[in-house]
Amino acid sequence: MKNKTSIYNITLITIAFLVSIVLYNKLPNEMPIHWNTAGEIDNYGPKLFAAFLPPLIMLFIWGGMLFTPKIDPKRKNYSKFNTSYTIITNVMVTFFFILHIVVIISSLGYNVPINKVIPFMVGLLFIVIGNYLPKSKSNFFFGIKTPWTLTNEDTWKKTHRLGGKLFVLSGLAIMISSLFFEGNIQFIILMISIFVAGIIPIIASYFYSKNSIK
Repeated sequence: MKNKTSIYNITLITIAFLVSIVLYNKLPNEMPIHWNTAGEIDNYGPKLFAAFLPPLIMLFIWGGMLFTPKIDPKRKNYSKFNTSYTIITNVMVTFFFILHIVVIISSLGYNVPINKVIPFMVGLLFIVIGNYLPKSKSNFFFGIKTPWTLTNEDTWKKTHRLGGKLFVLSGLAIMISSLFFEGNIQFIILMISIFVAGIIPIIASYFYSKNSIK
């Protein structure tokens, strides 16, 4: 499993770098690096930066996800959710690979509905994370890490069970909004969804811990 995962990620990272290298001379000196809520380009960056940053991020994610279990004081727990950890690693690398290809295509002058594609991808990423988050075990690098989840196994389980559900619901909301809404409405739904998935489980972990102490 680990070898297949490494081959998969190395292949994607290599393709991402090769795409940038092969198409480098065809890319404009200034490439789009940011789009507004209407899907219009509102910021550009140097070609060298924009063409190679996504592949470097992919490399950093893959390397980081491989390295962190080796230095985590709770490293033994990783074997208990290795499949989930591996899938999320693959999905995150894939996410940035697709993002890279979208940016390259857009830079070459093709019309890409960024305000639809990127939110849809973010929503899908949330759903995948939400499905595997409850399967994670206590560690210092992956998951919802608060003073209460890290010191109480029951609090960790309850928090990640809630977090998983909220990530899936938020992901669905983001995906649906990308299909049916644009502009400020889509942005508001995105921000609310991120808040729901990212902040509520943190707050809930405190109350879970408080109740478990009683």
